[in-house]
Amino acid sequence: MKYLLKLIECLININESTTPFIETNTSKSKAMNTITMKKPVASRARASARPERDDGAAVIGSLSRGLQVLDVLRQANGYLSLSDIAAETGLDASTAHRLVQTLTENGYAVRDDVQKRYLPGPRALSPLSLFHPLTQLRREASSTLHSLQKETGYTTALALFVGKERMVVDFVQGGHPLSPYYESWLKSPLHGSASGRLLLAWMPESEREQLLGAGPYEAYTPKTITDPSALSREFGRVRMRGYAVARDDYNHGLLAIGVPLIHQAESQPLGCLMLTSPSGSVPVEAEEVLADQLKAASKLLMNSAPSLQTFKQWSVRGAARRNPANLAIA
Repeated sequence: MKYLLKLIECLININESTTPFIETNTSKSKAMNTITMKKPVASRARASARPERDDGAAVIGSLSRGLQVLDVLRQANGYLSLSDIAAETGLDASTAHRLVQTLTENGYAVRDDVQKRYLPGPRALSPLSLFHPLTQLRREASSTLHSLQKETGYTTALALFVGKERMVVDFVQGGHPLSPYYESWLKSPLHGSASGRLLLAWMPESEREQLLGAGPYEAYTPKTITDPSALSREFGRVRMRGYAVARDDYNHGLLAIGVPLIHQAESQPLGCLMLTSPSGSVPVEAEEVLADQLKAASKLLMNSAPSLQTFKQWSVRGAARRNPANLAIA
């Protein structure tokens, strides 16, 4: 378990100095090919592979259970006893105790020796270094988000595209009593959200089809675009206008307007800036005006946040531009 925690820590602290993972995988692939060419006896190979698979399954199971415990600790409002943790995770007491003990030894949990209860530790609550690019970006974007919220009155948010996922870096709550709020991981459907359409609009068509499937897509409200051809036309409009709008597409009564964070020389946005509000509070004719304000804020952020340069390396296409040979092998 402790080795798995070190692996997680390495992944969390990836920055621009740790980009050659594809090269490492390539070297590993070559080594595996060399081993395969030795052609060991089939029965012996099967016998030796069986315990490796068993060990691998045990490691993955241990990691999964440890992450369960970590999630329970982080979501709790106060101290949790061992029985609380076991009940929340569905684990037996001895397994829960072993995992919590490992988490405590590695700084992911804290134990009160008097009450014999647990809290999430510093590494669980704040896993990123203060100098991590994501932490720096949050600081660099703060004034832009607050200014945008002050100008419009609506909830403003900054999201990064991490692979095919959308991660909220920070947001500022709007003044409306029913203003939307954000979780750190956006799970709204790609075809029914402004952020999802911005992620998809600049992708090659083959990649979009792989993510979305053949269609028709799921309808969440009567406004959801479910036809692949209609959605493709919408992507064209997003690219032409430079912004995406989702009005009542996923949640009835919710409006989101987003613009991409994109350099002119780039083929794929790094993320997006968004405004969200109850749809009834924003007339349709005001959407373009708000989009222009978002574009100005996006341009300001792209020119004033050096940490954004780091996140080019988080995308597959970014890796391809730096070293096409690595991507081809991977």
